[in-house]
Amino acid sequence: MKKYLLLVGAVVFLVVSSMSVSAVSDGTNDVWHQSWTGTGYAWEAYSGSKPNIDITDVSYSIQGTTATVTMTTSADMTTNSENVVYTAHLKSSDDSYYMLFYSNGQGAIMGMGNFQGYASQIENPISGNTFSASFEVSDPNLDYTVVAFNVEHSDIDNDQGEAWWDYAPNSEAPYYSAGAGEEDTDTGNDDSGTPGFELLVLLAALGISFIILRRKR
Repeated sequence: MKKYLLLVGAVVFLVVSSMSVSAVSDGTNDVWHQSWTGTGYAWEAYSGSKPNIDITDVSYSIQGTTATVTMTTSADMTTNSENVVYTAHLKSSDDSYYMLFYSNGQGAIMGMGNFQGYASQIENPISGNTFSASFEVSDPNLDYTVVAFNVEHSDIDNDQGEAWWDYAPNSEAPYYSAGAGEEDTDTGNDDSGTPGFELLVLLAALGISFIILRRKR
């Protein structure tokens, strides 16, 4: 029995030591409201409730070459509206990253930077308030961090209009430095503090990924 327990302990140690795990917790009721003023985006802390996009935590684990990214929200996620987009980035230290996104029954994983060329569909990643997707990484030994950001737009056709956002960690949010009630005057020329631009990138990448995947079949 002692030898058996030692063997089990050794196996558990090998499994745990070969697994990379990281998690980010996020407070609830910290969704921010975005509106377009005509010259820039104005931000303010949202006093209402958007539990379907309100992130409670996001994490990743890597075992072997398989990464799993998991995100949870305060309440069940929305799976049947194109106005709601769920997104997570698994980022390496050189700013290359895997972008995971899902909206209205469609999702994909795209490699950016040094990971460019990777594309995979995500099928049924949402169960209740949990989003989880697994995929192969090119180098499991890199120093990764995980970031998540969710958005609910009032009108998907108006990418510069009203929307509600939540980021984890909050330091990744464009409103983190702007502060409540202040205006971000970036009008969309780059992706710094421009959530409308981010959504366009997500939707474009989604279309590209499906084209790539169809060609591979």
